[in-house]
Amino acid sequence: MTPSNLSLDRIIERRKHRRSMLPPGSLLSFSPVTASPDGSLDAEGDGILLDLSQGGCRVSSESSVLLEQPYTLIIQLPDFRRPVTVESAIARWKGTNTFGVMFIAMRREQEQSLSEFLRHLHSNAA
Repeated sequence: MTPSNLSLDRIIERRKHRRSMLPPGSLLSFSPVTASPDGSLDAEGDGILLDLSQGGCRVSSESSVLLEQPYTLIIQLPDFRRPVTVESAIARWKGTNTFGVMFIAMRREQEQSLSEFLRHLHSNAA
């Protein structure tokens, strides 16, 4: 069977976490976990969160990221006083002005804050 003849009747969902669309004002800033000797990881950046789950997020940004390199993220969510910090995350894919991030390590209280925000989003969407 050639790729053009493949049926899309069965799509396998590989995500482990439900994604949530976010309200305007959901922002993210990022910085490399460690600086590289040649300075290639010294760039910091920011962006707009497009969607979010317990395991990662999709970001719109004019800043560039390197795939599979660790970053620290600060997520500012509307109606939440304190930002959520992700100690370590990696960019798994990138496109034109967008990239997808997988969360690697978070402190327990930060993970609980993220869970609370996602529960709030899901209850308002229902």
